[in-house]
Amino acid sequence: MTDQFIDFQKSMSIRNFSLRTQKLYSFQLKRFLNYCRLNFKEINSFSFKDFIYSLQTENKLSTATLKQSIGAVKFFFAIH
Repeated sequence: MTDQFIDFQKSMSIRNFSLRTQKLYSFQLKRFLNYCRLNFKEINSFSFKDFIYSLQTENKLSTATLKQSIGAVKFFFAIH
């Protein structure tokens, strides 16, 4: 997973994401991957929906933070 994460960070830099966005997206992606604790190939839309639902209900995160999480994970899977 480390290689994919490094590629994720490089892709954000190449696309000129601000440093703040890069830090936020990296944090949100790590949060998602820690939540799943699955093999990279076993992650699917159901695990993603469960993750977002847990952030919303258990962690009571704001809509903006939820959107950051969604954006980070979508970007990660878009480049892989």
